[in-house]
Amino acid sequence: MAERELVIEDGERLFALTNIYLNHDDRLQVMKAFEFARWKHGAQRRMTGELFFTHPLKVAIYLAGYRLDAAAISAALLHDIAEDTIVSIEQISAEFSPEVARLVDGVTKLKEVTRGVAEKAKALSAEEVQQASLKKLLQAMTVDVRTVIIKLFDRLHNMNTIHGMSPGKQRAKARETLAVYAPLAYRLGMWQVKSELEALSLEVLEPNVYESIRAERERLIRAQAPLFVVVQQQIMDVLMGHGLPVHEVKMSPENIYTIYKDLEKQDAGYRDVDRLLRVTVLMDDMIACYTALGHIHHMWPAVPHRFDDYISVHRENLYQSLHTTIVHSEGQHLKVRLRTVDMERIAQMGVLARWYYADTPLWTKGLAERVDEFFRNISQTISIESADSASGAQNVVNDVLSEQIRVYSKDGDPYELPQGSTAIDFAYKLHSELGNECRGVLVNDLPFPLNKPLRNGDQVRIIKDVRVQPRRAWLDEDLGYITTSTARSRARRWFRKLSEPEAIRQGREILMHELTMLGMAHLPHNEIATLFEYEDATMLYYNLGRAELLPTTLSTRIMTAHWADGPALSKGNSVACSDGSTYIITNANTSRLHLCMTCSPRPRDSIVGYLRRNGVLAIHREGCPTLNVDRGRLEFNSRLLKLGWGENDRREARIIPLHVGVYDRPGLLHEMTQLMQEKDINIRNICTSREGDDGELYIQMELEVSNPRQMVRILHQIEALVNVRSVHHVVEGFDNFSRSGKPVTGYYRPE
Repeated sequence: MAERELVIEDGERLFALTNIYLNHDDRLQVMKAFEFARWKHGAQRRMTGELFFTHPLKVAIYLAGYRLDAAAISAALLHDIAEDTIVSIEQISAEFSPEVARLVDGVTKLKEVTRGVAEKAKALSAEEVQQASLKKLLQAMTVDVRTVIIKLFDRLHNMNTIHGMSPGKQRAKARETLAVYAPLAYRLGMWQVKSELEALSLEVLEPNVYESIRAERERLIRAQAPLFVVVQQQIMDVLMGHGLPVHEVKMSPENIYTIYKDLEKQDAGYRDVDRLLRVTVLMDDMIACYTALGHIHHMWPAVPHRFDDYISVHRENLYQSLHTTIVHSEGQHLKVRLRTVDMERIAQMGVLARWYYADTPLWTKGLAERVDEFFRNISQTISIESADSASGAQNVVNDVLSEQIRVYSKDGDPYELPQGSTAIDFAYKLHSELGNECRGVLVNDLPFPLNKPLRNGDQVRIIKDVRVQPRRAWLDEDLGYITTSTARSRARRWFRKLSEPEAIRQGREILMHELTMLGMAHLPHNEIATLFEYEDATMLYYNLGRAELLPTTLSTRIMTAHWADGPALSKGNSVACSDGSTYIITNANTSRLHLCMTCSPRPRDSIVGYLRRNGVLAIHREGCPTLNVDRGRLEFNSRLLKLGWGENDRREARIIPLHVGVYDRPGLLHEMTQLMQEKDINIRNICTSREGDDGELYIQMELEVSNPRQMVRILHQIEALVNVRSVHHVVEGFDNFSRSGKPVTGYYRPE
């Protein structure tokens, strides 16, 4: 079929859709936009070789399918005009309307045509232009959601026709889609669009993985069909037998990208797809969903701790449903979802229901308020003070588009936070002053660490004290106190308001404390200033005081300069296999290694070592049949070692002697050793000694630390534990360390 005929056919399809719901004047506007865009794009071609106009036309058809208004469809037809032709935004405004021009401007990429930034764009890198363009889109979206809807369908069509790009550009587009556009669609409840964007992106980035999961998913659907027919009839019979009308019971297999992410989390092979049958039951109303749940749990036992109520406790998007897992009479576990027909419609199209179901009760005031709250979060986050014009967009991606949890204030008010957020993030979300004066937190009425992530459903009560100030350690991402851009920006702002004399005074105290902790109090301050290219020590103090230079960054740089001074040992032994490849094995000490030929262990397998009488350590997969336990359990266990896979290259660790002064309390030593376990740090030696009867205790330990950053991080994390008075790196080692060398604590009380 000729290209012109294809355009005419797609045009007729567009007009057939708009004729269903648009009035006469609106249809004329869409026709005018169609002819204008086709004329201005002319013979321009896409990378696929198609006429360029086919792209905006397809985007307009997507929108018409969801019954968006004439202004949105016109903007979709015109959205590439300002970027790829000589037509300006002002001309579009004059020719059509300011409303259409505003939508086009919101979608248009940041080039010479974008208002207010055209001159600056020439000085930006391609990445900065992309980020600033995203920021502009997000800002426009908070004013009018239709902007981002057009952009999402623009990206959907581009991903469907991505084969015209080079492989490198395809991968870049796919990564951007997963990072920004799929999460945007998810937060707006556009589940169908989100799923398509994710699947198309995965197919570009991991084609073999995509195909493996797709084939396995289809095989499972076919294999589960007989069981589904039985389950479907059983559910229909029991519910309708109790007078509950059931609209539909359908199979709901997980989408491809969700399967991929689950397998990544489990570190499993891509053929190990979850084999549980998923069933969705559609009911008349909300009460019927809860009643049906009771009947299903009466018919089949529920699996404990596998029930979620997303009707009364909403998810971060517009999704509502009851989730349960039951044990079927034939022994299989089944996942059952119960929701109303209206909830199902909203689950598929989300915010698009605002137009598709206009003038119906489906688009409720509650749904509209949740979308408005989402836009307010974007607006607040994108306006955060930042070092460059593009970082506001990245803040939105990190804080608003990431997976969310819902926590509650002491008064029961709900708040959404990114997964991984802490009590400090929560405090700053409520108010800057509350974050600045946060001394501690109660979570579910129990004391809770400030650097531990909150959980979904937690009730959080911030303990404030007007005498305290923010801690500079909060700004170090590795220490885990703050995860959101909002909290980090507000805490940093407090330090930047310090007067110059006060910043210098506090900075000097911080430096002396860090040097004492590192066991390097003798180092000249001017010499350290030179490491950071400051003119003198005063500039170093000033930047430390204002948190422009973090204490942990300071200590890491100092330790890096002296890292080669102490004793070191190798971490991991190499082992060769029959095909010539080499792997690194950890926790094997200095043993000679041999890979079992029967089970052929490879990275990602759980492995153990069996120490033979000749001194060779044989490496097996856990459960290898050649591990003969019958020779005697006691002897077998004494020769078995738990091993792990190391990095590609052999690493060296430094032996770090630490001296820790504490006030004794139950569980303190356990918390220290737990820290080491979490950071994969081996404790070579540990001993304690008591001073008097007042509870003072000294702990000496030797740690195997891989790099300066890890050492500084663990020093600060030990110091942050309750009842720890001081922590001190013993540079000269314990052999030459006397009690008179106890750490100095008089200069500066740690924040």
